[in-house]
Amino acid sequence: METTKPLIGINCAFQAEGDRFNDRLHLARIYVQAVEKTGGIPILLPIVENEGSVRAMMDEVDGLLMSGGGGLPAKFTRDQTLPGLAEQNPIRHRFDVQIVKLALERDLPILGICRGHQTVNEVAGGTLHLSLQEKTRQEHRQESPDDQVCHQIRIAENSRLASFMGTTGVGVNSFHRQAVDRLAPGMRAVAWADDGILEAYESDRHLFVLGCQFHPESLMVRDSRFAAIYGAFVQAATQYHDKVSRPGIRTRYHERGH
Repeated sequence: METTKPLIGINCAFQAEGDRFNDRLHLARIYVQAVEKTGGIPILLPIVENEGSVRAMMDEVDGLLMSGGGGLPAKFTRDQTLPGLAEQNPIRHRFDVQIVKLALERDLPILGICRGHQTVNEVAGGTLHLSLQEKTRQEHRQESPDDQVCHQIRIAENSRLASFMGTTGVGVNSFHRQAVDRLAPGMRAVAWADDGILEAYESDRHLFVLGCQFHPESLMVRDSRFAAIYGAFVQAATQYHDKVSRPGIRTRYHERGH
């Protein structure tokens, strides 16, 4: 029996090494594993400058996973107020903006994680709190391992997030120094930390757009409710794939007894 799995494009982090011959693109493997475990085919999207190349890559994917920060340049100390996303990492940000714009225009399913969650909202017309220290005394940068809980969040009862996670409250991890401030038009806040910091939003205008300030791909190792986030995203990508009727990648498997 054959089934078609959706192709999930994942953006990469950019690390400058002082000269163009050694600059690096990288991605934490956990994102790839989360997509694969929930039924998608992960495809890494390298940072390119040619607009035609960007469009060609986006033509091939059924969903866009916007990954987290991947580390900050050494010039930014732990305790200083960070600049906006563009100034933090200009090369990455230019590419990220391009692919998010294309995804929104095409109604391509999007899952934004941490920095990705902030980027999607910014591209769609929202803004960012540049310093959480000025907004809250609650710690949002845990020192414990990624699969450990840092604080609780409250999830709106009428949200898609609550529906597929099966809960209106859960503990999450936290690794951010900035947060979404004003939501973009069409986005709806659906989860908050105890101090009121926005932890998740959804779109009322698109097939599937979900932003998570936390990292469900790390938490799903211990708690299957977080796997449901990736599962819902991959399912939406499957719907998109079927709608545009692309050949895609077919995976053959055998049912027991056949």
